Amino acid sequence: MTKLTICMYGAASDRIDSIYINAAEALGKEIAKRHHKLIYGGGASGLMGACANGVLENGGEVTGVVPTFMNKFEPIKSECTEIVRTETMSLRKEVMEENADAFVIAPGGIGTFDEFFQILTLTELGRSAKPIIVYNISGFYDDTIAIIDKLIGMGFIRESVKSLFSVCETPEEVLNAVEWVTSQLNCADKQLNPTTLIMLGGMWNKTEDTGSLWSSICKGLTHSDMSL
Repeated sequence: MTKLTICMYGAASDRIDSIYINAAEALGKEIAKRHHKLIYGGGASGLMGACANGVLENGGEVTGVVPTFMNKFEPIKSECTEIVRTETMSLRKEVMEENADAFVIAPGGIGTFDEFFQILTLTELGRSAKPIIVYNISGFYDDTIAIIDKLIGMGFIRESVKSLFSVCETPEEVLNAVEWVTSQLNCADKQLNPTTLIMLGGMWNKTEDTGSLWSSICKGLTHSDMSL
């Protein structure tokens, strides 16, 4: 598998339940285990710091992207392999978007929701075309997904948007998802574009016993197990 740069969006707060912190650290360990690289917002606390710790403590590389004023709001992970400074929050997101091969949306607050919906919107508009994985620790995003479904039913959001991201519950599923989408797009010589992602979405929505083929893939099915 080609080495990928995975962008993780998540909370900087360290006041949240340890189940989220531990799951973020486990994600970092899995990223390092598979020899991928992490790019994230550079924070030393919360899910951000935990994921970075998981990568660094297992020999992986981490790039932190930090606005120059952010030190006033949260501690910065000085142990990052590389720290990139930006003048604005918008430039911070731009650096991460341009350098990432995939995006993992871990539990977080308004900043994380901003990052999630920005990359989702850019993907829908054809300005980005990389895997988006919602890391749904302990059902954190269940209500968010329900709201998206409600807005689809009301006509505010296109139904195809649901095929632009996938939902996974464990670090292994998250990395399986990232690697599978990337490999399928590459091995089939397909362009990385929303139409292709929607096509894949149509495939992973066919499995009756799990609710989606995608769910089965994330849990460890091999290429030969899937009728592509």
